Amino acid sequence: MSVEPAVPTVNLPRVNAAQFQLFDYSVFAFLVTDDDAMARWIDHLCSAAPGTVAADIETRGLDANKFSITCVSVAFQLGADTVALLLDPLRRSHHRKLLARVFDHAARLVFHGASFDIAPLYAHRLMTREHIRKLGDTLVASRMVDTNAKAGRALEDLATVFQLLDDSRITMDKVFDARGLKKADGWWSTDIDTPTYAMGAMSDTVATLRLWGEPGVHGHGIMAHAARYLTTAQAGFGGKGRLNSADAEQLVEDIQRVNAIVLERSARGYAVDTEFPQRYREQTEATAIAAAHTLKQAGIRAGNGRDLVNVLAARGEIDATIWPRTDTGQLKSDKEALKHITDEDSVLHSELATAHRIVANSEKVRGYVDKVVANAPPTGRLHPEIKILGASATGRMCLPTDQRLLTRRGIIGADDIREGDHTLDHLGQWVKVRAVHRYTEAPIDRHTLSDGTQLSSTPEHRWLLHPPRGSLVLAPMDAAGAHHGVQLRPDTTAPAALAHHVNPAACPACDHAYRFGEVISVEGRAESLLRRAGFTPILAAVGAAAVPCVDPHPTAAWLYAAGEPEAAPLLEVLSFDLTHCYAFLCGITSHVGPDDHDVPVRVPGGAFLDAVKLAAYRLGISIGVTADQESWMVRMSTPSPATRTSTESIARDDVWCVTTTSGTFTAWGAHGPYLTGNSASKPEIQQFPSEARGVILADPGAQWISADWKSIEPVVLATASGDRGFLADMRAGKDPYEPVGVMAGIDRKMAKRKMLADMYSQGHKAAALQFGWTLERAKEVASAIRNSLPILYALIDALKKQSEYTGSVTTLSGRVVDQRFRFWENGQMMQDIAKRIAPNHFCQGSALDVMHYSILELDRRGLSDHVHLWMHDEIVADAEIQQELIEVMSTPPPFLEAVAQQYGMEAFLAVDVNPLGSRWQYV
Repeated sequence: MSVEPAVPTVNLPRVNAAQFQLFDYSVFAFLVTDDDAMARWIDHLCSAAPGTVAADIETRGLDANKFSITCVSVAFQLGADTVALLLDPLRRSHHRKLLARVFDHAARLVFHGASFDIAPLYAHRLMTREHIRKLGDTLVASRMVDTNAKAGRALEDLATVFQLLDDSRITMDKVFDARGLKKADGWWSTDIDTPTYAMGAMSDTVATLRLWGEPGVHGHGIMAHAARYLTTAQAGFGGKGRLNSADAEQLVEDIQRVNAIVLERSARGYAVDTEFPQRYREQTEATAIAAAHTLKQAGIRAGNGRDLVNVLAARGEIDATIWPRTDTGQLKSDKEALKHITDEDSVLHSELATAHRIVANSEKVRGYVDKVVANAPPTGRLHPEIKILGASATGRMCLPTDQRLLTRRGIIGADDIREGDHTLDHLGQWVKVRAVHRYTEAPIDRHTLSDGTQLSSTPEHRWLLHPPRGSLVLAPMDAAGAHHGVQLRPDTTAPAALAHHVNPAACPACDHAYRFGEVISVEGRAESLLRRAGFTPILAAVGAAAVPCVDPHPTAAWLYAAGEPEAAPLLEVLSFDLTHCYAFLCGITSHVGPDDHDVPVRVPGGAFLDAVKLAAYRLGISIGVTADQESWMVRMSTPSPATRTSTESIARDDVWCVTTTSGTFTAWGAHGPYLTGNSASKPEIQQFPSEARGVILADPGAQWISADWKSIEPVVLATASGDRGFLADMRAGKDPYEPVGVMAGIDRKMAKRKMLADMYSQGHKAAALQFGWTLERAKEVASAIRNSLPILYALIDALKKQSEYTGSVTTLSGRVVDQRFRFWENGQMMQDIAKRIAPNHFCQGSALDVMHYSILELDRRGLSDHVHLWMHDEIVADAEIQQELIEVMSTPPPFLEAVAQQYGMEAFLAVDVNPLGSRWQYV
């Protein structure tokens, strides 16, 4: 049994929810916050037969802040009535008791994206392990349909598709506008004492309840839709799979059970070695510095794959005639190209390639272990958000290198960013850069917003999105629905800027700004800036009236006084608190009218203009800049919510990103500073680097083991194809790859790697690069291996054809894996079928089926308390259950037995076990 997490300490403002009970016709449900009415509804619920209850939490933020729960909403059906209640269990003990009654009585507890909610609820003792076992997740169910889609699974999107809510409902945007608040300020400062906040939270839970619907092929909602999707066409439900109705329903339910088992374990959390990051740095820093020096001497920037490839090509260490190239003819340096020379088992033994791998891996490992330690403080343990069936959309979360990072040192290019730099986060606070990530040849998308702003990033890069209801989220732009606002400025505590008087003469930049502006009325000027920063209610705009501006100052002597004319004004504004930012902008503002639409300012260009942009950004003020001969016109206005209107793929380029403790940072583009999201701030357990694993510990007294299946994907392929010889060799303890290597004229290790590469549809050029062959030799080896394994390769070819004809492949358990993908070309959405990777999807998907079966079987045997981690083909568990674990993992699931029996064979799985000791490690 693992140690329980500590109860988080939170500091929530003491507020009272507006007391009401009403019937909201836009969601067609009773929405209730009145204490007496909620108690009566819960009495009615508990007197009825147990049924489905939907639940959701609202929090003060993401990552560590998600443990500050502002409310828990629940929704359920009583006869013809739908009822939603809002509870405040962290601030009101009687609400905690009411919530416990609801959770105890429910037959099913349904969330949308439960991996976010469960750990905070469990840590605060609002949910028990028994409650988690009742879990249902509409997001997990949605991932079983159209599996290749990267977007469309947000609750708002699914509510629209399934027509669950009325579009006329009250939105948070309207609430914030009425209160004179910017959207970002609204989310941060609004709590359950705002009735519409409470109504929005309850409406989302009603949507979750209806989205869950009635499971089964004859039911309704997302569970029913997922089951029908897996059925055969002959079943009459429009399915794309091969299962009958009963089996489809069971498979959908099994995935929900796997999700509950995994989230129960992650809710308890994992012990963390907080000293591991420092030890890792001490052990690897000298090697990493030496490797970086080796690269520098060769003219290669650390972490820059393009430099590496070009230098190796110039030296003749790689064959440029077969090296993959971009559309413009340049040598590729993306992840797929670089692995030919930087993988540990690469046949190219290059000092430069080795140095590049050392530097890149060092940065990657430091990023992971820092994430683990940064996420542990609330409970003293790590609670990873393990997402069942949620790993299909992975990639680099980065910006192109023409974007820079705002730091306390100034505006820094990607190659000059250092760990330990400080940047501004979404709260306007200075946060430390914990890791720097640089990659080459990544795809770039251009996003256009409703206000005309254009942003460039990799498709997977995360932005700060405001859904119509709910809290700020970090997500790729593809996840932005039609009503999601994109936050590009900090959510500052700006009213504090007026707490004390600023003497402009004591601040060189402010003093110059006041002299430069030559403003007549300080009060009028202050009113304009107050309104821009959202300090007072927004008055009705009066249009673009003519506004008098003073002539630009002919020279700005103070710009040169510090000896760094290009950097001095920007660096000074970087050192300001918000009060001085306000005073600085106040000094250059020339308009005195109280009802202006925006505030025009004439300033000299260069660093002074950047200083103005920065001061406005820190106060959350929107600005636009136009050139006007020797000066610039800056128009400051209240930010209006901008939504994504389009996304198009534009190019491939070198990219970068940073990891900060808060999950956000400030980038600087052609138009100035903007806010964006980290590379993922939560550690992705399924993608953990081997060197980073030691940061996660077994609980005191426990000893862990690692069990993994031997060659699980080739075994799946051999079983599904009916290759008796391959399986017989494995069962007899023979090496199935050795005879393949003999026939191909290569060693056993190369034969295994080449066969696995063929499952991923490796081309001849890629094989030549990976194995150091000529193109002709690569073709000969491929042909020899294909001829030696005709049965296996017949299935590989058949899977590609199936994908081409149907747009999908089906795993051995019956899950349908979509092969269709969508992309932008010449401004139009296009669709194609990824038939080349169909064998990969089939083998990996079927291997995942085997993993899911083992998770369920271990749980059926009562062993889940002793199982801790699940990684691809590996399960980490307590050493005391070693024999049971081997028995379960080596027993072929029924679906594997069934396909083997079709060929008159006996299915076979082999398992390796290695001791780990008291911490996770790679073996």
